[in-house]
Amino acid sequence: MKRYIYKLTLALLASASLMFSNAQTFESRVIENDYGYLVYQMRETSGTGTPTTATNIVDITFVIRYPSGAVDMDLICATNDYSIIDGLAAEQTSSGYDYHYWNGDISSPIHPPHDWVQNTWEDIAIFKATGASGSGLFEVAPDQWDGRDLNWNQENVDYLPSINGSLTYSYPTIVYDLVWTGADATNPTYWDVAGNWETSCGGSGTIPNTGNNCVVPVVANGNYPINIGQVSGFGAHQPVCDYLRINNGASMSIDNQDFYSAQAIYTINNNLTNMGALTLVSEAELTVTGSTYIDDAAGFVVQADASGVGSFIDNGTISYGSSGTAKVQTYLSNSATAGNFDIHFVGPTVDEASYTGGGTGAFLSAFDLVNGSTYAYSWDESQANANGWQNLSSNTYEVRTANGIGLSTIDNTNHTLEMTGALITGAVSSPALTYSNNHYELISNPYPSAIDFDALAGTDNTAVVQNKYWIWDPSGDSYITRSGGSGGTQYVQVGQGFIVETKQAGTFNFTNARRSHSNDAFRETIPNELTIFARGGVDGYQTEAVIRFEEEATNGYDIDWDAEFWPSQNSDATSIRSVTEDGVETAVNMFSPESLQNSTMYSVPLKFDCGYTSEYTLEFSGFETFEYGTEIYLEDTQTGADWVYLNDNPVYTFDAAEYQSPDRFILHFFGPTDVNEIDDVAKIDIFSSGQYAYVRNNTQESIKMIYAYNLASKLVMSTKTADGQKLSSFWVSDQVGYYIVKVVTDANIYTEKILIFK
Repeated sequence: MKRYIYKLTLALLASASLMFSNAQTFESRVIENDYGYLVYQMRETSGTGTPTTATNIVDITFVIRYPSGAVDMDLICATNDYSIIDGLAAEQTSSGYDYHYWNGDISSPIHPPHDWVQNTWEDIAIFKATGASGSGLFEVAPDQWDGRDLNWNQENVDYLPSINGSLTYSYPTIVYDLVWTGADATNPTYWDVAGNWETSCGGSGTIPNTGNNCVVPVVANGNYPINIGQVSGFGAHQPVCDYLRINNGASMSIDNQDFYSAQAIYTINNNLTNMGALTLVSEAELTVTGSTYIDDAAGFVVQADASGVGSFIDNGTISYGSSGTAKVQTYLSNSATAGNFDIHFVGPTVDEASYTGGGTGAFLSAFDLVNGSTYAYSWDESQANANGWQNLSSNTYEVRTANGIGLSTIDNTNHTLEMTGALITGAVSSPALTYSNNHYELISNPYPSAIDFDALAGTDNTAVVQNKYWIWDPSGDSYITRSGGSGGTQYVQVGQGFIVETKQAGTFNFTNARRSHSNDAFRETIPNELTIFARGGVDGYQTEAVIRFEEEATNGYDIDWDAEFWPSQNSDATSIRSVTEDGVETAVNMFSPESLQNSTMYSVPLKFDCGYTSEYTLEFSGFETFEYGTEIYLEDTQTGADWVYLNDNPVYTFDAAEYQSPDRFILHFFGPTDVNEIDDVAKIDIFSSGQYAYVRNNTQESIKMIYAYNLASKLVMSTKTADGQKLSSFWVSDQVGYYIVKVVTDANIYTEKILIFK
C-alpha cells in the first residue's frame, strides 16, 4: 500500500498535562470485526459533551503495536470522515514489537458525520494485516512509549484515551471488498444488483465477480440474498466470487432460477466461511473450489422438493465449528392409495451426528418419516433368487454410508426425508459387496450432488460390478434400468439408492472426481438406441424398455451389455420388455449392428402385461440416433392390422385386458437403404421371414398389385395395397420352398425369389 509521510505538528501534539480536561474521558482499543478486519475504536466513557461535527475535532493520533517482523498493517479505510493516514510510513521496532503510527490528515478537516453516543464504540479506521500466516497480539500502544503524546484533540483540548483490552488476531486477513446491504429498492434480494452491495468502507458497490470477496453481514432491513441470479436489465451472468463469508445471524439462499428462468449456478473460486445459514434451494448448484467452513446448527441446507434437489460440490475440505452441522433433504413422492406402499431406494446423505456405529452412516431411526408407520427393507444378496427383501424394524440398525435401503409409508402423503450431520466428501467405499447367490446389491449415492454412474461403474469399479443399475420408480411401479450407457439416466441423484449386479466380492468405490451437478434425467445421444415407454391403466402405471444395436453385443443375452427385466412389486402394474434370441426377457436389450444390414429386416419380440382392461399407449423415441434411412415398424399381432411406421407415428394407442397373452407386439427394424438408392435408382425390396413375404417400397411409385407363385408358376396369393403404404406383409404358404413374388407398380414390375419356411 502507498504510504504518505506527514510531519506531525507540535502544536497539535502538545503535552497532555497542559491541555487535558477532566470533563470527559475516553477509551481506545483494537478489535476484529465481523468481516475479519482489524478496527481501531474509541468511545466516550464519561463527561458532559460528546464529539460532533460542530465540536471541531482537530486531530487523532494513535499507535498499534504487534509482534516484530511478523506482519505489516495496511490501512483499508478511515470511517466517518476521520481522514486517518500513515503517520510515519514505516514501523519502528522496540522490545520485540513493531509500532505503527497513524494520525488524522491535518490537511483535511476531520468531520464525523454523526454524533457519538456515550459508552458506544466508534470505528475510527479499518486495517488488514498482511505478509505472513499465523497469529499474534495486536493492541494500542501506551502513551509516551517513545516520548510522543498519543491523544485525541477536540476543540484544541487534548484527551488521552485509556487502553481497553488487546486482541490475539489471526492473519493475514481476507479483504472482503463487497458487503451485502440488500438496499436496492426494486430488487432487494438479488445478488446480481449493484445497489445491494457497498464497499467495506460504505462506498457504492458493484455486482460481484471473479476477484471480489463478498461478505453477508446481519442487515437491519432483513433483506438477505435469495434470488441469486441476474434480473432484467442487469445482464446475463452466473453469480461468482472468490471468497464468501456469511456472518453469524445472517442468511443466504441460492434459489433454483433467476429472472430469465435459467438454473442458478453459483461458484466460489476460493473459500466459503459460513457462520450463519446457507440454503441451496432445489435445483440450485454451488461449487466451492477451496475450503468450506460451517459453524451453525443446520447452517448448510441442501433442499429437495418435487422439482428436484440442490447440488453442492466442494473441491477443498469441509470443516465445522463447535455447533456446525449440515442438513440434506430427499423428497419422496407418494402416489399410492392409502394403505399401499410406494417404496423408494434411499441411503444416508450425511454422517449423522448421533451415529455411533462402525465407520460413518446413520441409524435407521434417522429414516423415520411417520412414527409407527414407516417401513424399511434391506436387500439380502445371500437369497437364492431375486427376491431378497428383508424387513427392518430396529431403530439402531446401522445404515452405513453408501448403503441403500427400501423406504415407504402407507399414508398416501409426500414426505421430505431430512438428515442432519456432516456432509459426505472424499473417497467413500460401500459396505462389502458379496457374490454368493443372486449377485445383486443395493447401494446409494452418498454425496450432496449427483454422481456419474457410467464413469463409476464403467471405468472405476469394473472388476466388481457390471455396468448396469436398477432403480425402483414408485411413480410408474416399475424399475428404471440402465446398462452399458443405455436406459435410465447417466446421473444418480442425491440420496438415491440403486441396485448393482456384482461380478465378484469387493466394494463399490466413490470418488469426488465422479460427482456432477445434474438435475434433469436426460440421456446421452447414443447411436442406434430406441426407447419404448408403456403407459396407462387405472393407476397410471408406466414403464420403459431400451433396444440398442452395439458393436460388442450379440443377439443373445450378454451379461456385460443386457439388463434383465425385473417385474414390478405390484402384480397389476403395466410392463413392457423385449426378448433376446435365446429367450431372456430384458429391460435393456442390445443386439449386434450386423442385424441392421442394408434392406434387411430384423425382428424383436416385445412382451406386454397390464392389470386392467383399459386404454394404453406405447411411445417410442430415439429415431434420430439411427443412421438416415433406418425404418422401424410395430406389428400388433392381436389386431392383425397393418404395421405402424413408427418413424412418422411414434405413439401407438391400443386397448388391452388383464390376463391377455403378453406375446402381442413385434418390432421390425429395416437397415438404411444403400447410399446409391436415391430417387432415380430406388427400388422395391422383396424378402421373406417364416411363412410371410414383405414388400418395402423405397420409390415414389404406387404399387397396384402383388402376386406370389410357386416354382411351378402356380399363383398361390395375390393382394392389393393401400395407396402410400410403405411396407406390406402377407402370408404366402405353410409349405417350405422357394416362391416368386411379383410387384406391379404404376411404372414398373419387380420380381424376387424368396424362401418360405416354418
